[in-house]
Amino acid sequence: MFFVLSKLFFYLLMPVTIAFYGLIYALWTRSPRRKQRAVVFTAVWLFACSNPFLVNELARVWEYQPVVLRQGEVFDVAVVLTGGTVEKRGDKTYYSKTVDRILQPLLLYKEGKVRKILISGGSGLVSTQADSLYEGRALADLLRISGVPPEDILLEGRSRNTHENALFTKQVLTRTPYRKVLLVTSAFHMRRAVGCFRKEGIEVRPYPADFFSTDPELTVDQVLMPHEQTFHESYIIAREILGYLVYRLAGYV
Repeated sequence: MFFVLSKLFFYLLMPVTIAFYGLIYALWTRSPRRKQRAVVFTAVWLFACSNPFLVNELARVWEYQPVVLRQGEVFDVAVVLTGGTVEKRGDKTYYSKTVDRILQPLLLYKEGKVRKILISGGSGLVSTQADSLYEGRALADLLRISGVPPEDILLEGRSRNTHENALFTKQVLTRTPYRKVLLVTSAFHMRRAVGCFRKEGIEVRPYPADFFSTDPELTVDQVLMPHEQTFHESYIIAREILGYLVYRLAGYV
């Protein structure tokens, strides 16, 4: 029930939904002053959510910063959280921007800085028909093609959200001697992931990947011009901030 309700809650409070509320209110109210205020609010809101400079500053505050491992530092296992990294169309698999979540631990494995890679995550879809193991298997195949031996790849495919990632990963780790754990996920998602894992008693070292934020640029294009891609990024960051707050209320972090 929490899984379904949390999905519904996020959709009701997304940036585009809030803009929709403003327009509906402007059409509904009979007061010219309130109508004008609703239209102005919606216009300002849309500009703020599509402004590259403002959204980038929000991402810089929210995201974990890049991490460089110390010389000689080695981890027993890198836990990689799935979530939209691959898409199946027909018989082919396509990789999204978030595939950086698996590429970073792959590079660390090749450098000898992690000994095993544990891929955690089933389907995040509400549909019961979703293949819960497809994404994990696709990422494991990518690791094998890249030269990682099958015995160094572990799969956890039951979890549907970050709380379950931590819960079911803990069950895997308790059956292994792996104690030094590197946690890999997107930088915008790392705050919630670290909170969930530590809540379950798993001490992890955060290793963020797939960054939205960049160094700020005070250009006309970045400060004054709206961008549709930036609006999409504001949706993802807003969804993650709401997710973190919901998890705090639920006691998951």
